[in-house]
Amino acid sequence: MSIATHRLYDEMRAIRGKDRYPDERLEACLVEKTYPRTTEELTLRLSNVVAAFYGFTLEHVGERFGWQAMDDISRTLFRELGRLKTREALEREVEVPRDSRAPGLVFVTAVFTASPEYNFEFVKYAPAETVLRVCGVSRYDRIAKRLDIEQYLTWPVLTPFFEGVADELGIECRIGVDRRSLGPEGQIDCHYTFSTA
Repeated sequence: MSIATHRLYDEMRAIRGKDRYPDERLEACLVEKTYPRTTEELTLRLSNVVAAFYGFTLEHVGERFGWQAMDDISRTLFRELGRLKTREALEREVEVPRDSRAPGLVFVTAVFTASPEYNFEFVKYAPAETVLRVCGVSRYDRIAKRLDIEQYLTWPVLTPFFEGVADELGIECRIGVDRRSLGPEGQIDCHYTFSTA
């Protein structure tokens, strides 16, 4: 087992410590061949699993219940995710302002724990208007393109997430988006403008 793999595997002992293999040789082989070597690799693999759940579920819904149902479910999923991440931020005692800064701030808390391929930049951060640049790779766009279902979804899929944050906090917030690019492998560069004035 390589030093990097061994280090991460040891760090995960609290979770992986209850696993039982038939013998040490099989454990060593599986860990060496398949266990992530770095935290980054672990996080990106988890991100790919989330994308697969999203994409395969929506593809099945579209085939079974129609493409509009697929878009409705995607939008509802992201709206509810925005609400959930807002509650989680508040439970962690993050001071979430009840103004235009809230959607961007909650988004950052979600990116830290669940969206490693996104990067963000606050272009403007003020109570009446906040501008957030989101760039990087959208795993949702990437899987939708691979499954050839992106034409049935409302893009960008993050807009309902921001709406969910505003809903959860009970704030009136207009959300605008300037989509600078949407690449073939899920690359994105969007400016979201949140305004409460």
